[in-house]
Amino acid sequence: MQSLDDLMPQGADGAASVPRSRRLDRALTRVSDAPLRDGNALTLLRNGSETYADWLEAIGRARRWVHLENYIFKSDGIGQRFAEALAARAADGVRVRVLYDWFGSLDVPSSFWRKLRQAGVDVRTFNPLAVTAPFDVIHRDHRKLLAVDGEYASVGGVCIADPWLDRSPVTGLPYRDTAVRVLGPAVADLERAFADVWRVAGAPLPPDEQPPLGRIVPAGRVSARVIEQEPDRMRMLRVFQVMLAAVEQRVWIADAYFLAAPILREALMAAARDGIDVRILLPATNDLPMVGALSRYGYQPLIEAGVKIWEYAGLMMHAKTTVADGWWARVGSTNLNVTGLQTNWEIDLVAEDWEFGAAMERMYEDDLAHAREIRLSGSRKLRPRPARPESRAERQARRHRSGGSTRASVAMARVGAALQTAGSETLKNQDRTISATIGAALLALALLIARFPRALAWPLAALGGLLGGVSLARAVQAPQPALHAPLRRRGERFKPATWRLKNPGRRARRRRLELG
Repeated sequence: MQSLDDLMPQGADGAASVPRSRRLDRALTRVSDAPLRDGNALTLLRNGSETYADWLEAIGRARRWVHLENYIFKSDGIGQRFAEALAARAADGVRVRVLYDWFGSLDVPSSFWRKLRQAGVDVRTFNPLAVTAPFDVIHRDHRKLLAVDGEYASVGGVCIADPWLDRSPVTGLPYRDTAVRVLGPAVADLERAFADVWRVAGAPLPPDEQPPLGRIVPAGRVSARVIEQEPDRMRMLRVFQVMLAAVEQRVWIADAYFLAAPILREALMAAARDGIDVRILLPATNDLPMVGALSRYGYQPLIEAGVKIWEYAGLMMHAKTTVADGWWARVGSTNLNVTGLQTNWEIDLVAEDWEFGAAMERMYEDDLAHAREIRLSGSRKLRPRPARPESRAERQARRHRSGGSTRASVAMARVGAALQTAGSETLKNQDRTISATIGAALLALALLIARFPRALAWPLAALGGLLGGVSLARAVQAPQPALHAPLRRRGERFKPATWRLKNPGRRARRRRLELG
């Protein structure tokens, strides 16, 4: 029987060119619903300055279409530059389409969008608040995507707003973020991703603006996947679970609003206890202070398990990136929290390539040079340390002897170790501060309700009546569910099924129903 190592593609020097077995490749494809595309050229874009320059240049040379999708599109200085560039291309006959999120761009005046539409730009709002579906407001389009002519695309965490060009007045460090330029077959997947969300917000794109995969020629040697996150699909969470079970040496993560779900947090802790170099880079000063405080609330169990946490000393660490074992790398829009992993529309590019992974690691190490490591004073780490590090030859020999069973055993051991210490967290000073703040807020709310019951009763009653009425109306109007309704395509909304009685008479007495 062949071991996993026997199935790895081999390079010229006999080492695995990419340490990806067929089984691992199949697992990643299944959990991500994203096929691996070969022949891409990827370029890292650091911060808003590099990203905006690359985006504006791509827009300026557009000949057929521009597809721009962004969570935040402000009407400030950089927003006006993009608006002028988009309007100029529309004036030259290029089809320009802009999709912005209603909540993310809530404070942008309607006159800004009206001016763009008057210039010939097709502008759509994603998921505005609807009284008939108030609970759907949690589903946000958090993507940052630009695609031009079926030849160029870019994704990352960069929004279109002036703060992405700022620097800290104290440290001089920039507002940190990361995007990636994509050339090659993966552009077809990114174009399709835009088309999926565009269709959710209105009429679909014309067929000639959806380039097929076969028409895009290779531009490099990088293999990459485009992972589309849709509400409740949790594709990126499943990918992280597989990656953390398979990683052998190190996994380095940068995130902006780290409020990891328990299953992801336990996987990180289990990997660290197994000797994996797990590092998480977060902002020291978060532009959402409450999220930053809640993130720190969970530092202690991670650090005790051996996870190393660093805080960037600049204005903000907004990047959403990961690099594992030097060959698996992610750049995208997904934050490692509930909204990013479950409720939002997100987009991430995952590269499987040594050269791109090395560039990601160099960027990460440069960020660590401008960050501080968070340590627990007087606490005991639970991570066991081997007496002697295992050499590469020994590691390869062990894998060869045990074949595929070793990785499965390691994965199970990590899960077991994670579950064994779940719930053993204790509070430190930061935890007590946050707990005291929450407790004081709840106590103040209770006293306010006790002191002014009537003043608060009417708003609560009105809110309850509104939500109850909407829910009742939707329940009354809801169609009878289909017993054998077809599965929807990616990005397609469900259509209500209709029922009809077939062949009245004798067959009607037999109560046979057919799906119409």
